[in-house]
Amino acid sequence: MPVSKQNSRRLDSWKEIAEYLRRDMRTAIRWEREKSLPVHRVPGGRRKAVFAFAEELDEWLTRDEQEFSPNDRDGDPHGSSGAASGAATTEVPVGGPSLGESLHRSILWYVGAAGILLLILTFMGVRHFVAAGRVSNSPARLAFTLNAVQAFDSQDHLLWSHTFDGTLDAGVLGKPGISYASRIGDFRGDGATEVLVTAPLGRAFDAPDAFRLEVDLFSGDGRTLWSYVPDRKFHFGNYEIGAPWAFGDIFVSSRTRKPRIWAAFINSVWGNSYVVNLDPETGKETLRFVNTGTVRALNEVSQGKKVFLLVGGFNNDPDSGSLAIFDEGRPFAASPQTKGSRHECLDCPPGTADYYFVFPRSEINQVAGLHESAVTQIQESGGQIELVKTETQGPGDQARVYYLLDAVDGFRVTAVRFNSGYDTMHRKYEQEGKLHHSLKTCPERLHPRPIKMWTPSRGWTEIQLPPMAFNQ
Repeated sequence: MPVSKQNSRRLDSWKEIAEYLRRDMRTAIRWEREKSLPVHRVPGGRRKAVFAFAEELDEWLTRDEQEFSPNDRDGDPHGSSGAASGAATTEVPVGGPSLGESLHRSILWYVGAAGILLLILTFMGVRHFVAAGRVSNSPARLAFTLNAVQAFDSQDHLLWSHTFDGTLDAGVLGKPGISYASRIGDFRGDGATEVLVTAPLGRAFDAPDAFRLEVDLFSGDGRTLWSYVPDRKFHFGNYEIGAPWAFGDIFVSSRTRKPRIWAAFINSVWGNSYVVNLDPETGKETLRFVNTGTVRALNEVSQGKKVFLLVGGFNNDPDSGSLAIFDEGRPFAASPQTKGSRHECLDCPPGTADYYFVFPRSEINQVAGLHESAVTQIQESGGQIELVKTETQGPGDQARVYYLLDAVDGFRVTAVRFNSGYDTMHRKYEQEGKLHHSLKTCPERLHPRPIKMWTPSRGWTEIQLPPMAFNQ
């Protein structure tokens, strides 16, 4: 039955598609390539942006699997060189074996072949049993209770449970929840499976801090390998900013020789944030980036032998969405801020980003009156970077703006587009008299608002993008 695209929920990135399927992005991309996962592409850009309809994915997931019969075998079951064929074509010399001897030899041949087959099947069964045992002992899924994390194997058997010393407060992590802030993988690069959990723990009512955030690494059998609690303090202008630190994002590098765990934390009052490397062996932190504003998304991209960290979020100084890009080989970087203002970090180590972009607020964001229009998702594929900037946070109709960056040689913003939720909100505000133009004559599509870019050599410059058709 054909799917109605008009009523189907649209998923506008590989990350959204993977989350809907409850798989990682690599699996979703592989399924499209190998199993015809119904994914569509939007025209524009050298590597086109993707989207999918939820109903099409549901239909794909529930379709019957096709069964294929084994390859047909022609001729004698023993093959052209088998014993029966040989007896029919080979000349027997005078004084050769009698009929009884031939029958005896045939029996011995069948008994020997059966024995060999039994040994092969036994070996394969043992190997399968060992492999199955190894898989079943490794965590494949996590679940969370009021105060504990539970690890299940691929057959959904409970492997172990860890109880925290407080109640898990999922609201600290926002909409994605605790599962989004947790990972299963080989973080130490030794072939073993570990579990990485970001746990927001509620505190007593009279405690000075409303919650405490901690990042824990567990072994595959549930042992606590280390625990990290963000407790940094920074001075911005005349203000000291410190705990409690809320969750921003967590990202495990896949482009370096050894895995790197990147974690971002946000001040719950001011929104300033910082990014650290956590040593997979010890949990020891190394401060790598400070932003005057939130950090909502982490990713990375390679250029030659260099690997660059991508840090998306919001900047309190220009009051809009931001993206920092810096070489992971740098010891430290900070967002470029106005000297002498309350946004300047006074006690941060010296260091700057290689690139820093500030993206304009959209008219939908301004009409909605939402303060934070942050970069909330970053996708990278083949040297192309797609940013998702969230303009509203209404239930089921988030308005988003997508920016495309070319990262093959340097970093260059090449295009902008708007999702269907954005168009829906635009028409709604037209009907309510809050916008006085149609999508077809929308000024920010005919003349996109400029993007600001900062580099150490040139400071701030402006980028003007070409017009974008209202129907994209």
